[in-house]
Amino acid sequence: MPPGPDPHDARGVLDRLDELRAAVTASEDDVLACLVVTGEPGAQRVLDDWLDQVADTLGALGEVADDLAPTLTRHAARPPGEGRPGAADAPREARVVEP
Repeated sequence: MPPGPDPHDARGVLDRLDELRAAVTASEDDVLACLVVTGEPGAQRVLDDWLDQVADTLGALGEVADDLAPTLTRHAARPPGEGRPGAADAPREARVVEP
């Protein structure tokens, strides 16, 4: 059975996917803000269709990034500062100190 992806590579790809999703969301909002009224029915239809296609394409990119993220998360190394699973992260039992 082949080994899974390198945890650090998976973390790097996951970080890039997070950046992609943020950029796609911002870009989609920017594209939709470009909707203007031209006053010409033919030109308006072409402009509206084109902007809809761009927004749909950006939305599809975001969906693919969302679909890939759970798989990569299972293989990704934890970012620095989040610790490692195990005894250090296990909840500690409260100690009762008697007076």
